[in-house]
Parts: sequence; structure tokens; C-alpha cells
Amino acid sequence: MYFKTCEVLLYVYRIYTKDVNLDYTLSCGQVFRWEKKDWWSGVVNNEVIRIKQEGDELIIDSSLEKKFITDYFRLDDNMEIIYSQINRDRLMDSLIIKYRGLHLIRQDPWECLVSYICSSNNTIRNITNSIRRMSECFGKKITKGYFSFPSPQELAGIDACDMEQCKLGFRAPYVLGIANTIVNGEFDLYGIKDMSYGQGREELVKVKGVGNKIADCVLLFAFGKLESFPVDTHIEHIMDRFYGQNWKDVKKSKKREEIADFARRYFGKYCGYAQEYLYMEDLG
Repeated sequence: MYFKTCEVLLYVYRIYTKDVNLDYTLSCGQVFRWEKKDWWSGVVNNEVIRIKQEGDELIIDSSLEKKFITDYFRLDDNMEIIYSQINRDRLMDSLIIKYRGLHLIRQDPWECLVSYICSSNNTIRNITNSIRRMSECFGKKITKGYFSFPSPQELAGIDACDMEQCKLGFRAPYVLGIANTIVNGEFDLYGIKDMSYGQGREELVKVKGVGNKIADCVLLFAFGKLESFPVDTHIEHIMDRFYGQNWKDVKKSKKREEIADFARRYFGKYCGYAQEYLYMEDLG
């Protein structure tokens, strides 16, 4: 349906879906450019999306097509199968009940990579503010209050001092470095899609400023490698609390890798979904 206002032409349509909770999906810390008033609003693929949920329907106000929205929110994921695979104990059973409908999102790899470089030793609030400033300073204006995420080409060649207003701190040189590396053809970020999880991780950690956790976030949230299990402070905390007996003798330097390996064995090929439910619980 098309609704004409005095300012813009709005494209409004509905998608019927099961097992989706929009609030959990957009507030669980996996994306940083969404905000909620009455509707959730955000910028994806250089377009503004407004979306809200009424029962089993998502109401979308965007020129982006239904296929794109379905792919972005992973609406085609069979949650019954995923839940049956990761539901290994009372804890996960309770989290599935509590946060049922939380979906992973398929993010753009470039925006995802930069976002998680910005997440290093940072809070969600600060990450959100830095990404917003970066978009306002170096992206393109879409409409009032909304800006595109700056491309590698738009960031390449920028001086570090020009990034100070974005308040990225020590992360700024890493962001500018990978932008220039991509523009110069020295790194094929989008080619990682066709690699295995292990191969993709090896490629990503070659990037300065990208460690195992950031690589795992990009593999999970951008490339859909659901066997990825990013381990940060939140995940380490909740995994120690409930499963810590499985790595009690492991050296501290290898602990997070052991946690991730255990999660892959224990939760199986959809362990990335288990990770986000665990993260949501510890975040709350």
C-alpha cells in the first residue's frame, strides 16, 4: 500500500511471521543504529526503515522490498529447529521461554566490521554515539536526522585528526586502516561469505585491530556463520557461572577459546543463537 504525505511517499506493507520478537531482536546489542519511539527506526542499506510489531505481523515503512527485510531479520530461520538444537539444559530452556522470538540479524559486512572494531573495550552507548557521529560526519544525508553509514571509499584518506569528533579513541586508526586496505584492493571483505567459518576467521584476524572476538561477531552477525560463538566479558561471565566446570584448569590466555569450543560442541551448529540468548540474559 502507498500512503502519500505532504513530504514523502511512504511504502507501508505487512509481513506475517511466527516466533519473532522485534523488541528483543533490536535491543539485544547486536546492532547499534536502531532506536525506538512508537516505531523502531534505523538506516539499513542506505535506506531508512521504520518498523513495528502487532501480534504476529511486522508493519514496515520503507522502500526496501519484502525480500530484503525477510533476509535482514532472518525471518526465514526455522526457529523451532534452532530451539530444539540449542535447548540442552534448564538454563537455555528458560532463556528460550524468556526471550522467545529474538532473531539474529544479517548485517552489512562493512558496517558490522567497523561497528565491532568500535566495540572494543567500549559500552553500547558509546559505540552507538560514535557510529552516529561517524555517519553524520562522513556519510551522506538521506533525510532529516538520518545519514548513510560511510563507505570505505568515504573514509579512505581521512586524517586521524578528522576522526576525533567521532570519539573513537584508539580505535580510529584501525577503522581508517581497514578502509584504506579495502579501497587499495588488499583485502576482500565480502569474499569471506564463501569461506568456511575457520577460513573466514583466519582472514579477519589478519586485519589490524581485529581479534578473535571481533572476527567471531562479524562472522556471526554479517556472514551468518551460526557456528560462531563470540566471547566477550558478558559471555565469559555467564558461561563461567553455569558451565565453568568444563574449563576450570585452562590457562587464562586460552580460556575464551575454550569457552567457544565448548559451546560449539555443546550447543551444536546453531550455537551462535545460543550465544545471543546468553548475552541478552547477562546484559539484563
